[in-house]
Amino acid sequence: MIKIIIFLLFTISFFSYAQVKENDSINKIVETQIQEVEILAKKKLIERKVDRLVFNVENSISATGGDALDALKVTPGLKVQNDQISMIGKGNMLVLINDRPTQLTGDDLISYLKTLKSDEIKKIEVITNPPSKYTAEGNSGVLNIITKNAKKNTWNSTIRSVYQQATYATGSIGGNFNLQKNKLTFSSSINYLNGSNAPVETNNTFYPNITWQEVNNRRDYSNSLSTRLGLDYRFSDKITTGFTYGYFNSKPLIKDFTKSNLINPVTNKTDSLIYNKGRNSNVRNSNIINYHIIYDIDTIGRKLSIDFDYFNFDLSRNRNFTTERLNPDLSPIDSGYFTQNRNYGDQNINNFSLNLDMEHPTKWMIFNYGFRFSHTKTNNDFDFYDVINNSEILDESQSNSFIYKENTQSYYFSANKSISDKWEAKAGLRLENTKTEGFSKTLNQTTAINYTKLFPTFYLSYNPNENNAFSINYGRRINRPSYNYLNPFRWVSSPYSYTEGNPFLKPSFINNLELEYSYKDNIITNLYYSDLKDGFEQLTIVDATTNIQQVVPENFIKGKTYGITQTLIYKPADWLNTNFVADVYYCSTKSQIPVTLQFLKGWNGEFNLSNDITLNKKKTILFNVAYRLITKGVDNLDYNSFSNQLDASLKLLAFNKKLIVNLYANDILSSSRTTYTTYSNGIKNTFRNYYDERYFRLSLSYSFGKTFKKESYQNKNNEELERTE
Repeated sequence: MIKIIIFLLFTISFFSYAQVKENDSINKIVETQIQEVEILAKKKLIERKVDRLVFNVENSISATGGDALDALKVTPGLKVQNDQISMIGKGNMLVLINDRPTQLTGDDLISYLKTLKSDEIKKIEVITNPPSKYTAEGNSGVLNIITKNAKKNTWNSTIRSVYQQATYATGSIGGNFNLQKNKLTFSSSINYLNGSNAPVETNNTFYPNITWQEVNNRRDYSNSLSTRLGLDYRFSDKITTGFTYGYFNSKPLIKDFTKSNLINPVTNKTDSLIYNKGRNSNVRNSNIINYHIIYDIDTIGRKLSIDFDYFNFDLSRNRNFTTERLNPDLSPIDSGYFTQNRNYGDQNINNFSLNLDMEHPTKWMIFNYGFRFSHTKTNNDFDFYDVINNSEILDESQSNSFIYKENTQSYYFSANKSISDKWEAKAGLRLENTKTEGFSKTLNQTTAINYTKLFPTFYLSYNPNENNAFSINYGRRINRPSYNYLNPFRWVSSPYSYTEGNPFLKPSFINNLELEYSYKDNIITNLYYSDLKDGFEQLTIVDATTNIQQVVPENFIKGKTYGITQTLIYKPADWLNTNFVADVYYCSTKSQIPVTLQFLKGWNGEFNLSNDITLNKKKTILFNVAYRLITKGVDNLDYNSFSNQLDASLKLLAFNKKLIVNLYANDILSSSRTTYTTYSNGIKNTFRNYYDERYFRLSLSYSFGKTFKKESYQNKNNEELERTE
């Protein structure tokens, strides 16, 4: 099947190019000053460094005009499915913005990434096995999103608008302004998003005496505003200081209607119906502040970096719902089967952190060492009300107040040594001490945890010549539960379904080992192994007696993964660039609790093919077609079905490439649909959800600016040039 797909895509590419009339005149004007956009155009879309893969987002057709999540979808080595981000063949990760943690997880992280426009992103670094300099947080790796900065002695601005049409329309508008003048660097951006989409969730639960066929039709409304402000000042050749501030406001609204058919498995007829109608309104506000000092101690490369970070997040949730049980003819069973309820929830998170990093090169080795301290406090309140005769009556048994505190101290050290012209080694060690305390006012219950762990890392590379490179690396990681996962409060969706946290949830640990061979950066083969202990995820526990589904996070996963990732970057013609990534891996998972399957193993495969096609000599008409195929396989202790996705985009550049028009079609065949099958207490569950992935997007952006004076590209301080990227 893959051969057929490759043949079809190459056929599309050939005929698309053949239809273009080559009537563009040759530009005889020799530019005396090379503009940055021209330099960037010559960069490869994908670059491979010693410890990471770099995806140059600004050179991607598919990512233009979208948000950060759209850019991540086309980044090699990453998988974005149902708004969940993971490294192919692995698990969760730590997400950084410009080398600094986002301080967000789960849905909050996704909401934030959707406000960060892809046009603001310079590159994405995929670090599968991070060195000890980075926090050990992130189950399997680190994702670092690098944003753009202004050129030297210039100011520039970009305005943009996006129209997206799925079932419903979504629009966004925004802009940015950047200034670099002498010792001052200033950056700012603002973006506003408004619209909605229509996901559909299906769930079949096969109880011993009855089968529940549930369909949830939703309409998710988006309304968000994000701003960013940054200022850096270089006091001297040695000292630079500055700050960044980000503000995020979102008011998502979800209207849902769930219809449940309760079918008798003997007669195969409907015994009764349950209608659940709900409205979930949220208000999210976050403030992110960073203050930093960079001190270049001497000319040999010693450098001290100090970062102080503050993060605040406020969430208010309000959900009301009604539930009605009916006969097959839609007549009420009795008055007692009509209920009305309301949930109120408030969450406040405050985090302070201090980082000190030292780069210390010597004649015989390069050292890096540093320190990090982090303090987090969260306040959570939840109230559940029964609504009777339009009066709200507090149900104290289903209400809760929860306070959580977390302190983490980290110390790290690493050494990098060039053994010869062909061999290079790097080793590091990170020590982290974590103290947590969770207090439930309602339950009068305190949960305290104190643990100290070591996280070693090791890298060894061998480059026998310019065309071939070999490497091996090892690293240990930790994945801490999110704040919501630790909060024991119960969020009720219906009388038959609720979600709650687990204050006794423990962190999980994973050991990663990788072997890699690279040929001219065109062929990359990666063999990997991972060993996961105390893995956790939200688990649906089904009660056959009450028919109630409890969704709660648990430490129940112990698994091993063996895999190979093959990347091929091929340029058969000047007008065609092809990227093919295949990931095949074997998973073996054991459960540590009795309610799930006790053991599951099997093969998985994911195949991605992307063609970038230049349709004219000036390279102002660009086309991309991409196809992704996911085979039938296993996901921890769940079975997953086959799925595939076809995307295409057309990019037009005009007015000296200042105007960019991008047409993008996502999931053209509406085939990105996966069915998951799981078992709880011996009861089979199937989930098949589609999150309105098929859409058309039109984006427009226009850039303008001014250069204060001509600058030479020669600069004695190469480190500062790298820092501005």
